[in-house]
Amino acid sequence: MHVKNISNPISNISNISVLVIEDNDLYSQAIRTILETDNVSVSIISAAETAIDFLEKNKIDIILLDVMLGDNMTGFEFLYILKNDIRFENIPVIILSALVHEEKIYEGLALGAIDYLVKPFRANELILKVKNHTKTNSKIKEEENLSPITYEVLELDYDYQLSIKFATLINKTVVEGSYITVKDVVKKLNTNTSKLDIIVKKYHNTTPVKYILTKRLSRADLMLRSTNVSVNNIAVQCGFKSISYFCTAYKKAYGKSPLEARNS
Repeated sequence: MHVKNISNPISNISNISVLVIEDNDLYSQAIRTILETDNVSVSIISAAETAIDFLEKNKIDIILLDVMLGDNMTGFEFLYILKNDIRFENIPVIILSALVHEEKIYEGLALGAIDYLVKPFRANELILKVKNHTKTNSKIKEEENLSPITYEVLELDYDYQLSIKFATLINKTVVEGSYITVKDVVKKLNTNTSKLDIIVKKYHNTTPVKYILTKRLSRADLMLRSTNVSVNNIAVQCGFKSISYFCTAYKKAYGKSPLEARNS
């Protein structure tokens, strides 16, 4: 791992908190050396099993997650749990792994990771990815006028449980590439449209339709960046019945067409 010439980029990622989940001391300490300054806080955990407890007590801006952890929970298993917990689902996760198989990269991205960094990686590459994804996440929160994440344990009342079931169902459906409508969701969750609208607005700050669309587009964007699957097949695999609608929705969300995104 290269650690030269990193002083200037680090100044651009100050005042953030990074959680490193890595069981290799050499890598975790190297990452700390790369990122840590007076204004960058780096915490290291070697076992994913303890990460949720840590997140309940600490504010974290971005997570660097190893896949092959030496405990009872893999990085992918932790990522699935994280992205289905309303308290932490918006924390960006960058996977760190020596696994270069395309299916593994795709699996991590499909589970909700925002990026995949293959070991060994350059110091400047890590710095830029942390900076860019932290900046993007902060911008999204600001634009959507989201409230800061509360790290207190939430009461598991009916509304909260329903919101978790909703997110889990949509994430599972999107990863599987299945098509689902709000009517289908209402039936599967044994609720009604009005109740679902209230719950999704309360816990996800959006509507059920927009939530589903955002998850589909997010998966499509990750596939465009990490696979060679054709645009048409990506649209189908992400649950879009109309290719033209997918292209229109993608351009509206990301400012460029799927082909432009892939070529860039």
